[in-house]
Amino acid sequence: MSREIKKRGYDSILVLPQENTPPALLLDEERNQVYMLRFPRPRLHQSLRYHFNYFRYNAQSVYRYVDIIRKEHVSIVHVNEVLDLSAAVAARIARVPCVCHIRAFLPFPFIVKQGFPRLAVLLSNAIICVSGSVYENIFLRQGIDTSKVLIIHNPGPDPNQFHPGVNGDSIRKEFNLDKDTFLVTLVGALHEWKGHAVLIRAAPNVLASFPNTRFMIVGGEIRGVHHAEYAARLKDLPCELVIQEKVIFTGYRTDIPQIMAASDIVPFCSIIPDPFPGVVLQGMSVGKPVIASNIGGAKEQIENGVSGLLVEPGNPTALSEAICYLLQNKAERARLGEAAARRVRSTFKSDVFFGKLSNLYDDLISGN
Repeated sequence: MSREIKKRGYDSILVLPQENTPPALLLDEERNQVYMLRFPRPRLHQSLRYHFNYFRYNAQSVYRYVDIIRKEHVSIVHVNEVLDLSAAVAARIARVPCVCHIRAFLPFPFIVKQGFPRLAVLLSNAIICVSGSVYENIFLRQGIDTSKVLIIHNPGPDPNQFHPGVNGDSIRKEFNLDKDTFLVTLVGALHEWKGHAVLIRAAPNVLASFPNTRFMIVGGEIRGVHHAEYAARLKDLPCELVIQEKVIFTGYRTDIPQIMAASDIVPFCSIIPDPFPGVVLQGMSVGKPVIASNIGGAKEQIENGVSGLLVEPGNPTALSEAICYLLQNKAERARLGEAAARRVRSTFKSDVFFGKLSNLYDDLISGN
């Protein structure tokens, strides 16, 4: 965002979390425009000391933000996450317009779900939600209806990397998949809510009709005991279903465009709403038919039956029926894939996003 918005006349100063910002993300010329601060997050089941330090660090951050705003002669503050409201407090103190960008749901207790959205409304001049699903979940379900909210969908992936011309032959060669083998690929880190198990449980029904199908799970494991236990159960599941020869776990990969290009179908099996799943737009951009859970932001990305298919979340039978429908109909796979790529290029292109963002900046700075 900071790089692209410069093309529309805005210089940008970045404030990034010192805890987890890889230095490789920054270009040499950006390092003089970056401040690294501690970004504490509210967490469940922590000690009183943790919560004391949380409020202390946030208070310190407010004063640091105010100093940065004044030193750099900042015209507008863009808060990139609803949990980073100390920047919004600083913008109010410094009398600078503030935009709060909400990209995720709040998996926290009632008081947090009620409190943070109301603080965002109070402190911000405008609020961007990445999807209507986010607006509904964060605001409307908490009884908050505000004219400050705009829904601006995230842009699609880099069209230089994700496009219908990507070649997936190297992936098929690596995993010994011949041209007659169907490949169904789910891309996503091994979080339980991403629904990998739904795809694996759908596999036996698919294999009954299309035994020359392989199912690929692409994604790395997540730190933490709970995540490790889930990954272990997930990798045992194909053995329980006696389909271990048909399921491939690749681990973390960086060649996602090539993996998707090698695939015949790209499912997205989330069992809870995802605010605006990037992997759906990636699969669509490569020109593949995407089957997604009919919840969250995916409903705004895919036109069911036109640019992809939507199915009931957590339902292996519904998923297997959709996969079989596409596997038996090559023309339908091609039609949906072509429509998907066109939709990303037209509806989710970068110019649309940054045009809306720069217009919002202009309005706020001019006082409209």
